[in-house]
Amino acid sequence: MRSARWLVLLGCCGMFAAGHAQAQIAPRLTGEAVVGRLDAIRQELAERASKLHDDRLTAASARLGTMADALRKSLGNKMSQPVDIIDDSSRVAVWRGDAAVQRTRAYLDAEPGCPGSDAKAMADSLITTIDRLATASSSSKATPVISGVETIDHRPLFALHPGSTPIALALVGTNLGDPQCADPQVTATDEQGKAVDAQPVITGTLPTRIELKLPNGVGSKSGTYLLHVVTKHKSFLMGCSAQPEALAVLQVTQPLRVIVNYELTATCSNGQRVPVTGSLPDVTAYGSTSSRQVDAAACPDPSRYAISAKVAFGDGNSASVGPVEQSATADITLGLPAGFTLSWSPSTRTVFVRSAANICKGVY
Repeated sequence: MRSARWLVLLGCCGMFAAGHAQAQIAPRLTGEAVVGRLDAIRQELAERASKLHDDRLTAASARLGTMADALRKSLGNKMSQPVDIIDDSSRVAVWRGDAAVQRTRAYLDAEPGCPGSDAKAMADSLITTIDRLATASSSSKATPVISGVETIDHRPLFALHPGSTPIALALVGTNLGDPQCADPQVTATDEQGKAVDAQPVITGTLPTRIELKLPNGVGSKSGTYLLHVVTKHKSFLMGCSAQPEALAVLQVTQPLRVIVNYELTATCSNGQRVPVTGSLPDVTAYGSTSSRQVDAAACPDPSRYAISAKVAFGDGNSASVGPVEQSATADITLGLPAGFTLSWSPSTRTVFVRSAANICKGVY
């Protein structure tokens, strides 16, 4: 009995120890870790810039390298020390470097598949963010740093489509609020610092998160949309005092516009080929469908159909697909760029294009 009891106890202890062995505690943030991340993400962004032929992203990649070099120089022998125990200005510089890494990582993950104007707006937002983080200099013990903008359901956000409905979003980062002080102030301006008409309303705050509602009309004008955040921090015997400003960047895009032109060619039973060309109503929203019925009276008894298409986006980029041919009774579906599909249904004599919902995950 005694040995059996010991076996049970040993088994329990073994499980307890195994559980503790599996638990991982994240290492404390250091300048050395952030510099390594900056070097790695700089290289990834440079590769993406080369693939997209975007010199602006190449310059942003170089700016990340400059941030890494500046941290190496300023931290010196403090590179391996946790940021919590180094001086204020060095600590904030590390946080800003880490914020640049996080924002660039989110861009690289969200950019693939975005059509032209949306991809450009996302790049504009990232470039401005990196520039502002790299040039910020003021610091204090509790300087706020914004490392991301996201939807309420935690999807990274870089740009907004113009619209007339309110938008809910969140800013995430460090020192974004002090529960012992009043809520932070968030002010929206254009790139020149002029306050916009539609100002955000704070709906919730945490030290690591500010939730906002952007009112109607915030996307009425395309361009850069800056969110200036001023927090307060309570110090011993000093009360609540304002901290240096933190900044978040969003881009308001041009309205989504996708133009699809098609050519449908019927092969009649006598071998005659009858082409019909046309265009579909513009697609102006993700997740929508555009269609048009086709008059094929010139070939009342077709044996086969072939269809090809050209899709053009609002920024001027375009692509052609097809032709693809099938028997006269079979549906035809073609894949288009950016998650769009073009289909021909002989039973309803309809050409239609569909857009996948939320294909560009960095744009609201």
